[in-house]
Amino acid sequence: MLLPSNTNSDPTDFFILYTLQVPRDQLRIEWDAYMKPEVSQHYTTTGNQRDIFGFDHNFASQLKAIRAIEVHAFHEKKEGIKLAQPFLVGRIISYFQPGSTLSQTEVYIYAMLVAVSHILRLIVSPKYFCNSQHIALKMKVAVASLIYRKAVENFHFCWIGPLEIVAILYLLYQQIGLVSLLTLAVTLVLLPLQFMLGWICGKLRMKIGAAGDKRIHLMNQIIAGMRVIKMYCWEKPFSEIIFNIRGLEVFQIWKSSIAKSINIGLFQSASVVISMALFGTAWYTGVPLSAQRIYSTLGWVSCFRLTIFFFMMYLVEDSKQLASSLKRIQSFLTVEDMKVFSEGKAKSNKKGGVSVCIRNMTASWHGPLPQNKEGVTEKLLDQEMSEAFSLKNIDLEVKKGELLAVVGPVGSGKTSLLLSLLKELPPETGQVCVQDTVGYMAQTPWVMSGTFQANVTFGENVEQERYRQVLHACALYKDLELMRLGDQTLVGERGLLLSGGQKARLTLARTVYREADVYLLDDPLGAVDTEVGSHLFQRCICELLRGKTRILVTHQLQYLRSADRIVVLNEGRVVSVGTYDELVKQGTEFSSILTKHDKDMEEKDERQEKSINEQGEKSTEAFDDGEFVETGDVGWNVYKYYYLSGRPWLYLPLTMFLLLIAYAANGYGNWHLAKWAELSDSLNLKTQNGSYPLYPVIDTLNQTHGLYTTYMYNITPLLQTSNFTPKGSLIITQGDKLMQQYLVAMSVFVVGISLFSLVYFRMSVIISKRLHNNMFRVVMGAKTHFFDSNPVGQILNRFARDLGLIDSLIPSLTSTVIEISVQLAMKIGITCIINPFLLLPLTPLVIVLYLIRRFSLPTTRNMKRLEAMTQSPIFSHISDTLVGLQSIRALGMSRKFLQDFDRFQDRHTSAFFLYLSTIRWFSVRSLFILDVYFVLVILLSLVLRDMIGLSGGLFGMALNYLLTMATPFSYMMRKTADLNTLMTSVERIVSYTKLEQEAPKVSNSPPSSSWPQNGEIKLVNVGLQYSSDTDQVLHNITCLINSREKIGIVGRTGAGKSSLLAALLRLAEPTGEIYIDDVNVLKIGLHELRNKISVIPQDPILFSGTLRKNLDPFEEYTDDQLWIALEQVQLKVKVQSEREGLYMEVSDSGHNLSVGQRQLVCLARAILRQNNILVLDEATANVDHSTDRLIQETIRSRFKNCTVLTVAHRIHTIMDSSKVMVLNQGKLVEFDTPYQLLQIEDGFFKNLVQQTGKAQAKVLQSLAENYHK
Repeated sequence: MLLPSNTNSDPTDFFILYTLQVPRDQLRIEWDAYMKPEVSQHYTTTGNQRDIFGFDHNFASQLKAIRAIEVHAFHEKKEGIKLAQPFLVGRIISYFQPGSTLSQTEVYIYAMLVAVSHILRLIVSPKYFCNSQHIALKMKVAVASLIYRKAVENFHFCWIGPLEIVAILYLLYQQIGLVSLLTLAVTLVLLPLQFMLGWICGKLRMKIGAAGDKRIHLMNQIIAGMRVIKMYCWEKPFSEIIFNIRGLEVFQIWKSSIAKSINIGLFQSASVVISMALFGTAWYTGVPLSAQRIYSTLGWVSCFRLTIFFFMMYLVEDSKQLASSLKRIQSFLTVEDMKVFSEGKAKSNKKGGVSVCIRNMTASWHGPLPQNKEGVTEKLLDQEMSEAFSLKNIDLEVKKGELLAVVGPVGSGKTSLLLSLLKELPPETGQVCVQDTVGYMAQTPWVMSGTFQANVTFGENVEQERYRQVLHACALYKDLELMRLGDQTLVGERGLLLSGGQKARLTLARTVYREADVYLLDDPLGAVDTEVGSHLFQRCICELLRGKTRILVTHQLQYLRSADRIVVLNEGRVVSVGTYDELVKQGTEFSSILTKHDKDMEEKDERQEKSINEQGEKSTEAFDDGEFVETGDVGWNVYKYYYLSGRPWLYLPLTMFLLLIAYAANGYGNWHLAKWAELSDSLNLKTQNGSYPLYPVIDTLNQTHGLYTTYMYNITPLLQTSNFTPKGSLIITQGDKLMQQYLVAMSVFVVGISLFSLVYFRMSVIISKRLHNNMFRVVMGAKTHFFDSNPVGQILNRFARDLGLIDSLIPSLTSTVIEISVQLAMKIGITCIINPFLLLPLTPLVIVLYLIRRFSLPTTRNMKRLEAMTQSPIFSHISDTLVGLQSIRALGMSRKFLQDFDRFQDRHTSAFFLYLSTIRWFSVRSLFILDVYFVLVILLSLVLRDMIGLSGGLFGMALNYLLTMATPFSYMMRKTADLNTLMTSVERIVSYTKLEQEAPKVSNSPPSSSWPQNGEIKLVNVGLQYSSDTDQVLHNITCLINSREKIGIVGRTGAGKSSLLAALLRLAEPTGEIYIDDVNVLKIGLHELRNKISVIPQDPILFSGTLRKNLDPFEEYTDDQLWIALEQVQLKVKVQSEREGLYMEVSDSGHNLSVGQRQLVCLARAILRQNNILVLDEATANVDHSTDRLIQETIRSRFKNCTVLTVAHRIHTIMDSSKVMVLNQGKLVEFDTPYQLLQIEDGFFKNLVQQTGKAQAKVLQSLAENYHK
């Protein structure tokens, strides 16, 4: 990435725009202006410079974005108050010392100052954090990255941290002299360890993120293709892949947890180690200490620990994570933008009558795709139809108002030609010029979530007359009549509730509703029947779009006579261009295409037929794609489920034992420190008498405030002669014992707290792994209705966001809450032992605190749930957008989708900010309660000093505990609320572990391995209902399908054709009885049934990975067997042309293969399985005639000895069937040979045939007679 060499031009200035409330479009404009190629000459590529989102400029942009003066001011005040409090507390403690010169009035003034300092902190601290988080949210929206939250919060410690460290060291020096330098010495030992561990955690986070991205990427494909996975019994191989990826991810999480636990141990022990070093050295060197000095020192050491070992530590760790995240964002943002035509008009062509002009254009999918400055091509920008293929030397002109038909065999480049006009396929050489606006319909229909009407208007205003004309031209009125809510019916995610034909017509309606000058139509007639296709061609393409430039890719050659001109493509080249008559006379490639088409028509007796597959058994009721939100409190059952997932019988007792031992040792050590402080006066007298050999030198150094070489000569002999053993009075001996007990106890605390963190994180990793595995297994076993009724983004959110919280935040939060709870209980308990009267104000204040928490918690929890719920639409919107990216850009709707994304993002950000605000509301009030208690402790101690005989040491210990309780108490109160709301993620995962499951995969009495040998199918009173809240779709179907019969299944919209196949495969549990070779399939395992039935679905689903893995995920077949299967579907040559052969990479959903090639791969799968029953669910609905003919011929030859059930898309494909099953409203109304059914007057099948038109009906009648004979 190139950066400005001129320091006066800082590219990070664009970040300020959003912080100052400039619209997002302005942010984009500024970014584009910065990225313009013409300014590249001002840039350098020196290796020391970072990219625009790199580590160096990252902090500069942060500083500018957060330059609001009040944020800095609040932070300075907060830190100043924190440093002043130990001094004030020290002055109060001195009042309890023997011989204190402080008057009662003075000590009350100090007490009031302490109260004022707490009130100021209460005002300043929440305001600072609130402002920081508010700015962080703005930054998050600007770059769509949560990582900015922590970076913004901790950034101030970059500049104020060193200042605070210097101030603390100076204050310590004033209290204990040169011994305070040990603080710096210990820090120089511990801090590099923390920095190193922070760097390790950052590196591990990158690996965790990479593994998580890979898992979520595959999960997206699994959820989208779940129906196919279930039909093929592929749950096991996909589960193994996911578990392997998750295992690697969890391993990295565990390594990160080890580093994190060591880091926590260092943080917890930092103040203890520093205190041990300071007090131990002071004791053995005879430095005079008093209770006042001891507890003032402890207060500043606590501040020092927070600054150095907490905020600075997290700053380093978060900076590493920030750099990692920004690098990923950078690689995406710096990808060169597609030069999409619809974003602005092309330059006018010199020839006034030409609408489209292509000059000597060559383009290849393996050519230079848009890349970022590092040469990385993003997978998100991988092109659909990315075939190993190129367009070569294309010369073409299309006149305004012309209807140009584009024909050619599969893989000839028809779709690529249209995409080159849209600039989706960038030309390598030559020129492409398109006049005016463009409308585009993709080959694969794309429907977005929303209402029927919204999909047609696509964000434009509803013009009733135009809207009515479009619905009529696209033959959609009859479909709307079947929908209870008409055009306000929600179609579901990606048109879940629509049939293939309905999706195609809806997509065409959306294209033509938008006024454009040029329409690019990629096979809009391929997925509909002859009658509807004729209607679309005449009413829509020829009449409604008359006068418009139309480029029509089609396999329906019967419409070519109506085209003004025809372009014939083959292997990426224009073979010929001309009118229908001209091309026929030329005898070129066009003639061979016609000959093949005519031969196909003659073999089928030119039978084009009515498509009677509208898959109407899908509900046309309103589809609610809103996410269910739990209400009320997170039940204890959720916590119970969470901990029961992590071997609680082993880890919970062990963690609690370690934690209790640690804090018992901490309390024991501090108690002895207090007793040691009570000896301070005696210690001072003794040290002044010179009982300690190092004291004279230390005292001299303290008095001169400097380290001089001459004094080092005095120290060296003393070090050699002294054994540091106290000699003298009984007081010194007692001090020895107290100090030794303090040192030992604190050492036990350091070890115990580190082991607690390690063991607890180990338990958390096990919990996280088991929660994922349990949820994944249940989801994989869920009924298909669950996937039909829940958007992909909503399901994926459980595996992405919710699981991410369980991996990272919840373990830290739960361990922190448990650890602070024990810590606070220990401190409050010891404080009350020191002064029992403190129990009097404690009880009512705890009650008030409980009531405040109870009042705020429901709001906080619901805000967190709302925040989680508002994130799911973002996932779904992005998923929808990426699928329909070409259509969105071609129709000029990028701005609308960006606005929708901003709306979803704003909605989520608003919910998140409300959540943060409720947390701060609770934090302010809980801190106030604690401050009231702190002031009461001081006042009660002052009033009752003589009554309870309170010493300076014990009072100092109590005040130190209370002073150090404020931060952890406030933190715990916030985090308990956070935890309660974050546990909604566990709650959501738990809800997915209770999904209704399919029947068992295997049974106790499985059929023989050779079953079924004949393939006889018997249905007895079969009914089907997808769920308890939907209508029954099949009613009492009874029939017998003999061995090796070829059965065609037909019926109108909603007849139940696909539902009958679903019942056979038990995708939903039917009622009645289904027998295959006298085995009741309802009593055997699902895999035992589905493994014996080969399926070719309507939508050919492929998964990212190798072609071999897509054909044989279990690796049951040899390479030779795979090559034979590919040869039988005529894909062998295609695969052999790839360098990797069987191991060629298949992209997401198989987009690097054409639709026809994908369907042939599915046919190869069926051939490999060698089953005696084959089911085709509209397998040829979305392929061209040649592919259709190839599939039909392969089925007739390869599966001639099998029982075949075909849901018909084209009636001619079932006219040679043994029998035809006619369904109507879920009932079997006719079942006989095609010939016999045509003899029934006013029969259902006969009416379907007659509706294809007189000529076609006559042809189909003749076919039936011929096959009958």
